[in-house]
Amino acid sequence: METVRRFYFRSWRILAPGLSLALITYLLYFQRLSSLLPGYSAQEVAAYGGASNWHSIVDNPINTPYKLLVWLFTAVLHHSILADRVVAAAIGFIAALLFFVVVRTWCTYSIAFFATIMFATSAGLLHFARLGTGEILQMSTLALLAIAIWYHRQREHRIVIGYLLAALFIALWYIPGMFWFELLGLIALRGTIIGQIRRTKNFQLAGLAALCLLLLVPLVWASIKQPGILLQISGLPPNLGSLSQVGSNVISLVLAVVIRSNGSPVLWVGHAPLLDAIEVVAALLGAFYVYRAASGRTTFLFGTAAIGLLLASLGGSVTFACLIPALYLFVAIGLDHLLKRWMAVFPRNPVARLTGVSAVSLMLIFSVLYQVRTYYIAWPHAPATRQVFDRPIP
Repeated sequence: METVRRFYFRSWRILAPGLSLALITYLLYFQRLSSLLPGYSAQEVAAYGGASNWHSIVDNPINTPYKLLVWLFTAVLHHSILADRVVAAAIGFIAALLFFVVVRTWCTYSIAFFATIMFATSAGLLHFARLGTGEILQMSTLALLAIAIWYHRQREHRIVIGYLLAALFIALWYIPGMFWFELLGLIALRGTIIGQIRRTKNFQLAGLAALCLLLLVPLVWASIKQPGILLQISGLPPNLGSLSQVGSNVISLVLAVVIRSNGSPVLWVGHAPLLDAIEVVAALLGAFYVYRAASGRTTFLFGTAAIGLLLASLGGSVTFACLIPALYLFVAIGLDHLLKRWMAVFPRNPVARLTGVSAVSLMLIFSVLYQVRTYYIAWPHAPATRQVFDRPIP
């Protein structure tokens, strides 16, 4: 009994918020998946068709991790287009947990918890996590960050982790645009990677190489038959003439993040921006502090934002979903530094400390309420949304 009591008092601070996050994200992503909207969109129907059998997946391996999960769900449980949304919601749930892991490494526990709530309830994540397409996979930069942190902290079983990391590294090649983010990660961690390769035995390196080649076979085979798949994987547009519009597209996308969007009703509400005013201020503060730190984190976060902005502006297979994790990581870092600076100014005044914490908490509540109301109330009742989601529910 004493052992149980000690375990409880040591672990409650971690378990209670963790279970709260899991419950909140479950309610956000899985409830009313089939009833919030009048039907399914054309994109969801096409995604379901592309994952309905092995031949479709082999012929077009784009977003293979998502397609395999949909295929397994329909094969084992229920053959329905709802599987599209269930799998996307599960990936969104994992993305929220990975976001917490990453932010907890950089910020305090309380900021990590509240920043994850903001990320999990953001309209940007909700739209992709509850839409039955593979676009939610474009937030996989969180998986790269989380596994890099895990590998750095883990002192045992590094070979097993190395194989898992290699498998994830190749699996992300099947997601449009992820290759460039992986290349950025290799550049940012080149010293650590080279040192680890030198410490790894030759037969283990051979095993890693064999695993990577084996996982690449379906992609190489499909690319030989359909060279256009390489363009989709790289995130480049099929018509290179559209590159002339990149500059204006970049400006439009930046405006869509902070001021006014021109998004499709499939993913957005009218002309509402991606971030609300509170998140914009926090993200700018976070970007300022990350820039001043001048570390590997600086290279990766700014590089991720720049690559995501460019890829989403090319008009290819990459959407602004790849930008959302980086933007909310900036938000989390901005909130963390804002609260730390306030506490540094008033280290002993309990009234001032409570005022600072209350002000930040109030801002977070308003931001969360705005994002949730935008997705669950404004968006499904918009006439443009109801016109797009017109495929009947089976």
